[in-house]
Amino acid sequence: MDLLNGAIMKLPKILYISRSRIPSDQANCVQVLKMCAGFAALAEVELVAPYFREDACQRDTLRERFALARPVPVHWLSYPHFGKRFAVRGFALAAAAYAKLRGYRLAYTRDPWAAYWLARSGVRTGFESHDLKEDRRYPIWQKLVSDRSLSPALRGVFCITRRLRDDSVQAGARSEILHVAPDGVDLQRFQKPMSKAEARDALALMEKGPWIVHAGHLYEGRGGEELVRALAEIPAARLLFAGGRPDDVERVRAVAEQERVSDRVQFEGMVPNGRIPLYLWAADVLVMPYTSRTPTMHSASPMKMFEFMAAQRPIVSTDFPALREVLRDGENAVLVAPDSAPALAAGIRRVLADPAGSEKIARQARRDVEAYTWERRAEKILSVLAG
Repeated sequence: MDLLNGAIMKLPKILYISRSRIPSDQANCVQVLKMCAGFAALAEVELVAPYFREDACQRDTLRERFALARPVPVHWLSYPHFGKRFAVRGFALAAAAYAKLRGYRLAYTRDPWAAYWLARSGVRTGFESHDLKEDRRYPIWQKLVSDRSLSPALRGVFCITRRLRDDSVQAGARSEILHVAPDGVDLQRFQKPMSKAEARDALALMEKGPWIVHAGHLYEGRGGEELVRALAEIPAARLLFAGGRPDDVERVRAVAEQERVSDRVQFEGMVPNGRIPLYLWAADVLVMPYTSRTPTMHSASPMKMFEFMAAQRPIVSTDFPALREVLRDGENAVLVAPDSAPALAAGIRRVLADPAGSEKIARQARRDVEAYTWERRAEKILSVLAG
């Protein structure tokens, strides 16, 4: 990083354009804010988001609510909606105009329309891709990734997994502008870990474990139901869900009642991002039960995966190629077949039955995650944008 710092110090400020509402409980909001905090370690950054009065009123709560390593200045931008159909284009055009008006020479975004207009106007631009199907919903994506006339302003397209990069090439993207940049973690939040007992005391988890913990949303297809069914095969264990909107919680709770394990399942509902480490440290095993019905599973780089690794607790995850870019069965995680409650149960029992082996894979995960910080990710992206 020291070699890069000299170049970065000479860069103008970087503008991050987010189409997501800031703040919200959506994962893309969290990811955008974490990325901006990573950029802030290396350059001045400003975040632009669509203006909603109730969002702008929460300006002073952002850093604490999302446990940001550094403050992130946000400008909530008013823009012409042109009705619902043109709201996306209206914001992108207004944000690109804002970049030019404020003299930005460097910009970054997950919005293909904003990336196109920024590059067309000569601003050095990075575009971040998370979901090829979503990106291709917008006709401008094809022009953005294939039109050579946008270079050198379009400095790079940053895909969160190798699988997504390869799929983008197959869809017509120029391979020379594609880079792989997995999501990351703020390791500062995990530098002073609590013991299981300390974390459970802080959370008032009075019941004895072992505790299985899942942190994150409980959308349909994310495997919450399969995890509850797996619990039915592990009579001594308890399950804690940290996250989930009310409707999703009730859907999974109904499965727990059907499986007659509701007395061993605790639902915390939506949890502030800053408290997530407490729940992870309280766990005997952390579980990512993704299924083949998870819409983005073919290209996912889940933020929770890196937080689980940083918490130094053994991870059981369903096995998908995108996750295998980071996780290795028996080395830094236990990987099991997806869409199978018995497979999940077997993986969890494998961890609980071998404390020494489980501690070994948890330590390896903690070592591996050192390569996936938001600051390292920002450094890679800025080195490409700086040329």
